[in-house]
This record gives sequence, structure tokens and C-alpha cells, in this order.
Amino acid sequence: MVIEWDPILFVNLVLCIIIVMLGILSYKKSRESLPLLVGAAFGLFGISHAATLLGFKVPLTIPLIIIRTLAYLLVIYALFVYLKTCLMAKEAQEAWAGFFKDASMPEAGVTEEKKNR
Repeated sequence: MVIEWDPILFVNLVLCIIIVMLGILSYKKSRESLPLLVGAAFGLFGISHAATLLGFKVPLTIPLIIIRTLAYLLVIYALFVYLKTCLMAKEAQEAWAGFFKDASMPEAGVTEEKKNR
């Protein structure tokens, strides 16, 4: 095992570790899956960076490609789920706003005098 020093990969590894820790902490505080999924994806990126720094880039080329692809797919999935959740929340909010708007408007052509008769 020969360590291949690359400052860019080292900085990327350190940042991946920070993002993983923040993802776990954010998940513990919010119980939302998005930070955990993003943290997991960056954990996979970190594994790839660490393997490359440790000199396994050539013998593990195919597994590293698979790991990075899984990391990108995990980010795509996390953002897709988040987008879907946001759209559903927006639709629900608009539906409730429409419901209360309709409920608070007086009926057309009916005045208070006609209602009291």
C-alpha cells in the first residue's frame, strides 16, 4: 500500500467527513431523511477519496466507479423525494387555502336579509 498524496483529494475527504457528521447530526435533530441521505452519499464519496489516497485507485477502479455512481444516485434520489414532498405540501396548502376561501365567501346572490327569512 503506497499512499498517494494529493491535497485536493485530502481536502475533499475532510469535507466529506464534515458533511457526514453534519448529516447525522441534522437527522438526529430533525428526523428528516434528506440530511441523512446526503450524508450517506458524501460518506460514499469519502470512501472513494480515501481509497484513492491509500493507493487503491488502480486495483479498485471498477468498485470505485460503482461507489461514486451510487453516491450520485443517492443524492438524486434524496432530492427527488424532497421535491415530491415539497410539491405535495404545496398542493395541500393550496387546497386548504381554497377550502377556507370558499367557506368564508357568502353565497352569490344571497343577502343577509334573505338568509334571515
